[in-house]
Amino acid sequence: MYDRLRLIRFPMPIVDAVRQAILTGWPRGIQLEQQRLGAHEFKLYGRPWLGQSVEAIPARILIMTVLSALYHHGWYLLTAADVSKKEQDKDSLFFRLGSPPSLTPFFAVSFNESDKLRLIGAPENLIEPVQQTIGRANIQREEWRDNGAAYQLKLRGNPWWGSGDEAITTRVTLLALLDCFNSFGWELYASIDISGESGSDTDSWFFRQKTQ
Repeated sequence: MYDRLRLIRFPMPIVDAVRQAILTGWPRGIQLEQQRLGAHEFKLYGRPWLGQSVEAIPARILIMTVLSALYHHGWYLLTAADVSKKEQDKDSLFFRLGSPPSLTPFFAVSFNESDKLRLIGAPENLIEPVQQTIGRANIQREEWRDNGAAYQLKLRGNPWWGSGDEAITTRVTLLALLDCFNSFGWELYASIDISGESGSDTDSWFFRQKTQ
């Protein structure tokens, strides 16, 4: 299903917090809520877990908003795991409860089509370091998307479909990007498969600012 989000064994105050996060992060809103075998299920308008076309960026914003809400209520992501053998399935997220931390921002990175990288909700001061890390000669075109919600870089070649030497250089670049973000105080919080496009989906990365 491309439109359901289920909370399993979360207390009702957290369900309420996630509901508010959905309403904030997904403008199309909630179509229906119901209880199913101990899980609280939200049925959303649209198809966020298809994660394509005009819903690609909003879907990542939705996940980022939900992760942030849970994090700031003391629910820390333990792992994202694919626990189903069905085609076009998405990751399940597992959390552990701790002490609520101080407020910290999040942003996301998505790898779209065969050659696009998007910075979603990222501070603008990261754009130039990302350009330098990738190498300006390796960037074909750049633009803001969704009224400034995401900054998109169209890269040369097909890095997300790469094989042979291109597969190696792509991974070297991704390692360099992780180092770049870390040097600016951002750490990788989650790598999640939220797209339902069979055979061509990649994880999206979610970063949080490190606390002092």
